[in-house]
Amino acid sequence: MSVAKELLKENELSLLQFWDSCRAGRTMPERSDFKPEDLYPWLGYLHLLEPIDGGRDFRYVIFTTRTLIGKDKDMTGKCVSDWGDDRVVHAIRLYRSVVDLANPINNAIPERHEDDWVVYSRICLPLGTQDTVTHVVSMLTPVKGDYSDPIQPTVIEP
Repeated sequence: MSVAKELLKENELSLLQFWDSCRAGRTMPERSDFKPEDLYPWLGYLHLLEPIDGGRDFRYVIFTTRTLIGKDKDMTGKCVSDWGDDRVVHAIRLYRSVVDLANPINNAIPERHEDDWVVYSRICLPLGTQDTVTHVVSMLTPVKGDYSDPIQPTVIEP
């Protein structure tokens, strides 16, 4: 099932459009297709992850700091499995779907952080060569207001 781009938040859509322009007709852009400063509009909300063993786990190359997730602890250089809580299963499943499908993926589900529940919409974008994903860019956008329907990992058609 595909998500209509109209359902994405403005910052998610602008990141998807940037990613699409960088891929220049290929399946996905390579990490070398843009400079870190090109990501300035989204900095602070991005994770950059590297798959380990084909997506069995993921290492945070860059870990976001502007979200509640980033206030828990700095995970830069560590693996998703190092969280050691119920976020691990969901996150690995989400990021593995990006690796397996080599497509942008969107989702939003409630997560437990300390004594509170929070919801982030995530857009996850593959980077790599041909059909091999070498990195995943994941942007977290806080969902405000009433939240009732989780969005399971869903392919976005660019």
